[in-house]
Amino acid sequence: MDEYEINIKKAPSKKEIELRLLEEGNAHNAAPSWRSVATWISTGLAIEEAQIALLIKVRRIGRRSTKTQRLDIARQRDRLQGQIDGFARSALTHLGEGFDADDEPEDLDVDILDDLDDDPADFTETSHTWTNSPELTVIPLPSNLGVDRCRQCMAEDLIPLEMSLREGQANDALHNLRIYLCNKAILFRTTVMQANSQALKTRAWSQVTSVQQAVSLHASIYTKTRKQMMKLEPGQDQLQKYKPLLCEQLKISTAVGDPNARGQ
Repeated sequence: MDEYEINIKKAPSKKEIELRLLEEGNAHNAAPSWRSVATWISTGLAIEEAQIALLIKVRRIGRRSTKTQRLDIARQRDRLQGQIDGFARSALTHLGEGFDADDEPEDLDVDILDDLDDDPADFTETSHTWTNSPELTVIPLPSNLGVDRCRQCMAEDLIPLEMSLREGQANDALHNLRIYLCNKAILFRTTVMQANSQALKTRAWSQVTSVQQAVSLHASIYTKTRKQMMKLEPGQDQLQKYKPLLCEQLKISTAVGDPNARGQ
């Protein structure tokens, strides 16, 4: 299987960038609250990713959910709400007294990128049918507050920190997208095309669907990350590097996996 080994050079990850920011803070003998701000922002980005994952799950389940599925969603929401509450309390430390934790912003705006053959009637925004939906809560990150309000809160220094971590988050999402799209192509070549019974075909397509769901998640995370970066007044280099992601870019040609296809 050596021919299927995926070797993709990876740009700096969010963890690597967070580590660099922490080391720089320690090297300059920054105050403890300032050294922890990078981790605080990184935690917020992780919460945002968990929100997107849960939002996709809720929408995919739709109205035909079982009691077990509803219990699983309720437990995930409970954990997520606890993380959001802790993050919001910490915001007062990093954003200053000018930040009002009681503000009620609009619901989280997420573009779900998916090319699965779901029934449109099932894959809909169903979160309004649930009480207490933390996956729609907008957390107090600098990008959500806006550049002007960060300046009013004397928290303008947080903007480049979030931008750096957002770049790492975007790098992670793009790297994962490449991995899963490669895996999807390999599945077509090694599993789907070679399935010679209905049971094997069903199992193969189940694997493809699982990989495609991962593609949808990381594509949605990248799209949300880029949208937040645009709120932080990115430079020209960042605009050129992090371009909009199109649904067509998430598709693979099945002909790539067919050795008998013309031109192969």
